Parts: sequence; structure tokens; C-alpha cells
Amino acid sequence: MTSNYCCKELEQHLREKEVGIVYDRTSRWYGIKILDGGSSSQTIHYCPWCGTKLPKDLSDELGKIVFEELELDGFDDPRLPEEFKSDEWWKKRGF
Repeated sequence: MTSNYCCKELEQHLREKEVGIVYDRTSRWYGIKILDGGSSSQTIHYCPWCGTKLPKDLSDELGKIVFEELELDGFDDPRLPEEFKSDEWWKKRGF
């Protein structure tokens, strides 16, 4: 399989966006949308289709780098390097 996901079903549902599964490649976070009329989501740790443990969510690590290491004001700070707007940063750092 050449996919970056654990199974074809997860990849398909993320691509088609017909099921409330979401993925943020910048922080490698997976979740399920909560149907509350807002943008709430619940983190998931295992694939709902094949049961594979999903990769570690890197949101905390990303926040530490942005706020502590780079000393920026946030993710919308214009000084934020381009690599931190995609999965490039964690791939370069070997996460």
C-alpha cells in the first residue's frame, strides 16, 4: 500500500469527506467531528475501520516549538516559517 494511512477505508473517508473523520497533517491529529453545530471534534487514537493505533498527535510538540523555541505569538504570526504550516516540520525532526 502506498498510502500514508493505515487502511484504504480511512484514506477514502478522509478524501471524500462524507464521514465526520478529520485529519490535521500539520499536527498529525485525527478526530471525529461532533455534530453540535460548531467546529468541535473528539480526538481518536485508533482507526475506526481497521483498529490500528494512529500516530501520536504532535499538537503539544508543535505548540512548544512555536511559542517557546521560535518565540512567536501564535500560529498566525507572520514570522512562522512555512515548514510549520504543513507536515514538513515533524518529518524533518523525525517524529
